[in-house]
Amino acid sequence: MKRSLTVLWKHSVDQTEPCLLCTDTRKTLVELLEELRPVFQEEGIHFRFLEEKVPPEKGIRVNTVMLNGIPLSSLLSAAAKGEEYCHASRCMPIRNLYLSLPGPDGILCGEAPEILFRKAILQALEDDIQEGSAAGR
Repeated sequence: MKRSLTVLWKHSVDQTEPCLLCTDTRKTLVELLEELRPVFQEEGIHFRFLEEKVPPEKGIRVNTVMLNGIPLSSLLSAAAKGEEYCHASRCMPIRNLYLSLPGPDGILCGEAPEILFRKAILQALEDDIQEGSAAGR
């Protein structure tokens, strides 16, 4: 397991925090990370939250989060795949566990249950995952 977690938030200059929300607990990603900060310290994981403000280019708004160089959206999608497994013959798997929707001012926002955000964080800390992708997950 990696001993550091770097969260990089690339965003338009007018945003104050990532537009990412836990659908079940209504926590924002920032609130969840703050809640986990003591756990990171206890486990000896160095945590950094970095921001990169992106100037608006042709009206395009940016709201991208990377965990250890891996897009959070990829990690959430990979985590959601495991949640859709069903044992029963009549089971209807839950769809759209991770949603990416237009939010305020046209910014693309992400929503998922808190457990998926937590799984995404754990995946980003795995030694065998490559920066820049969630391949193999």
